[in-house]
Amino acid sequence: MKRKWLWPLLLSLLILAIIAGSGVYMTYKTNQAKNTIYVDDYIKHQTIEIKGRVAQHHAVYYLKPGNKQPVKLHVKEGETVSAGNPLFTYTESSMADDHTELSLQLDNKRVEKEQIEGQIAAYEERLRTADLEETPTIQAQINWLESEQTKAENNIGILEQKQKEMESKISEQTIKAGAAGIVLDIDDNQLQTFTANRQDKPIMTLSTGEQYFEGYADRTEVELLAPAMTFQTTDEEIKGGLTKVALTPSSVLSKKEKPEKSFLIEGKLNQLDGLYVGDDLTIEVHPSTKDRIWLPRKYVKEVEKNKKTQYVVQKIYGNDKKEEAITVERKAKAYYLVTKGLSAIDKLEAFEK
Repeated sequence: MKRKWLWPLLLSLLILAIIAGSGVYMTYKTNQAKNTIYVDDYIKHQTIEIKGRVAQHHAVYYLKPGNKQPVKLHVKEGETVSAGNPLFTYTESSMADDHTELSLQLDNKRVEKEQIEGQIAAYEERLRTADLEETPTIQAQINWLESEQTKAENNIGILEQKQKEMESKISEQTIKAGAAGIVLDIDDNQLQTFTANRQDKPIMTLSTGEQYFEGYADRTEVELLAPAMTFQTTDEEIKGGLTKVALTPSSVLSKKEKPEKSFLIEGKLNQLDGLYVGDDLTIEVHPSTKDRIWLPRKYVKEVEKNKKTQYVVQKIYGNDKKEEAITVERKAKAYYLVTKGLSAIDKLEAFEK
């Protein structure tokens, strides 16, 4: 009777041992999985996700404060402009009137010169058929007309120089597009504040260049990124390439409170149809390739050999492990950039820390 309790106890202990062993085995396998990688799978699945939006560079133009007269616009909303095209001009009525009057004088002098040239041509024609008595009179008339022609040409030259100087002054008062773009907005209300001593809003906004991706990465992420790296959006519909990876946090440049992610990332989009400035986009970047692999630090060991630092990884061959040398080009906070010594078929195990 006393032994009836023994078998249930032994069975319970056996079950507990099996459960404990399973737990230990599962923990071991989980830990092994966390500390083992296949290089090919690692390259394919190592991604950096960056949240951002569709952006576009803008050029804004302000009025000079305290003007006596409103500006004269040369463009309208929606118009495409090239670099150097006039956008608006600070007008002065006296200068505008003088320019108009000078243009009229110049036109009149050119007409006068053409009339003199016509008269000279007519007298020269008569001179060819004139008799000896008429020749001196006709020649004298031609000489006088030629002197008048010279005066007219001199007057035209003087007026053209004055016109050029005046147009130069007007050009100095003309604001031109600094780059090609589209006129997105003209603020009519701000245009009417030309007499104000402060100009707090732009009167004109231009888009410059194509739409692009803009997002921010943190310090750990930005160390692995570089311009020309390709990316795709998380829905895989749009692809592109990075064009800018900031080396300085935007919080430092703007002197604002440091956010978690403050390194500016920009990228060219291969598709713009259906995208509008401000649309949210999330991109995925694969920082590693078969020739440049960002390997977590726990998979790399530094060893001193002949007073030089060398780097090794622990490769797995079936049930065997072997330390083999690799070439490290750069170090990041949590990664090593390996450029030689690894292949896609390698299986690595982390070193014990």
